Amino acid sequence: MIKLNSLKEEDIVMVDFEGQFKIGDITEISTGDKKARVAHGEQEFWYDFHDLHPVPVTPEQLNELGFVKGNDPSTDGILYERGPFSIQFVQKGEDKHTLLHYRDETRHIHDLQFLHQLQHHYKGMTNFLLSWPEGS
Repeated sequence: MIKLNSLKEEDIVMVDFEGQFKIGDITEISTGDKKARVAHGEQEFWYDFHDLHPVPVTPEQLNELGFVKGNDPSTDGILYERGPFSIQFVQKGEDKHTLLHYRDETRHIHDLQFLHQLQHHYKGMTNFLLSWPEGS
């Protein structure tokens, strides 16, 4: 389950509908009813917040969002790029963190686990929405 105040419209979440899990985008949030309307495929439904789950940041999800794995051998960790924005997963001993780069801004994040968190940072840094590429 995700905290109600941590979600925004356009966030990517996973919904549980009678045991079937689907990934979709929040199109509307009703804080009073504690529900969110989520679009997945050609359908949109309202879901209770207890049926919403975060989507982990994985290489597969990053690829689906249009990121490509970088080839820079000088970087510490694994690098993914989407245009001028990059995300670098760094593991130095016990120190695991993520570096987000966009133009001249870099953010050091120690708890980046889910796509909606990445979307919020991406929007804050680029002023653009991180969403599925056209045609996906």
